Amino acid sequence: MKQKRLILLLVLGFVALNSFSKTKKYGTWIEFEFSKEFFDKFEISFIPEIRFQDDFTVDEYMFDGKLSYSPLNFLDFAVLYRVNTNIKNKGNETLGRFAFDATLQKDFGRFEASIRGRYTNYLELEEDDSDKKYLRPRVKLEYDIKGNKIRPFASFELFQNLTDKEFDKSRIDIGATRKIGDLHRVGAYYRLQNYFSDKNSIHILGLEYRLKF
Repeated sequence: MKQKRLILLLVLGFVALNSFSKTKKYGTWIEFEFSKEFFDKFEISFIPEIRFQDDFTVDEYMFDGKLSYSPLNFLDFAVLYRVNTNIKNKGNETLGRFAFDATLQKDFGRFEASIRGRYTNYLELEEDDSDKKYLRPRVKLEYDIKGNKIRPFASFELFQNLTDKEFDKSRIDIGATRKIGDLHRVGAYYRLQNYFSDKNSIHILGLEYRLKF
């Protein structure tokens, strides 16, 4: 009964977001992650991703290199560097981006809550060529269904522009992941990317695959 209620809440949440958000754009983001642990507390990851526009044409593609360190069970640190290519009619544009993460997590029964802080630079190529600094706090809640490998989750993330001293946008995610054996994990989510300016918000369907050696 509890599982049915949780699934119903996720469905209702998706419908509510889809109904009340004023959006005109849609996207599909597909991400792969290949990770390897070493020295017990360290992990290195390679993360290619491709993003499609409304008509399923390629909008951008990127490649992340990530190094994580977990000194404690409830605390993670990570450094990440991304090479991002935007597809443009007048020629592709490529940029680099760095990020530093700190994540706290704690279990509450079958729920797992986490808070992640991210400091990163960000380049809005459509607006100007200035390099801006961002703080991106995110809260996430996952549920471990008893006797089931599917883990539903929901998260909320804010983009605080430290350079211009304002909040630019937010992300709301609702989705689920599933482990396949000991090494594989797949996931899917719906994301509402909401801009606080005059830009239209974006509906995003996200698909994920992870291989952890």
